[in-house]
Amino acid sequence: MNTRLEMLFLKHNVSDKDRYEINQIFWLLPANKQQNILKNFDIMIFRFEQIHKEIDLERRILIWELFKDIKSFYNKYWNQIWDL
Repeated sequence: MNTRLEMLFLKHNVSDKDRYEINQIFWLLPANKQQNILKNFDIMIFRFEQIHKEIDLERRILIWELFKDIKSFYNKYWNQIWDL
């Protein structure tokens, strides 16, 4: 385990899932690329956070659209059910 990498994980409060993924990639890279990751770790984590925010936003939009569809279906068919 790279202690500097582990310290960066702790400093940036990286999730276990992201730690695992970064570690998997990190150890496949040649030494010079590993050094680049360590050097630019702040930028990489910033990009990870941006991706997580975008995914969260998309998830919220999808949930809201689903809710609207269910509500529309309910409003459309509720009276028909009671008319039977």
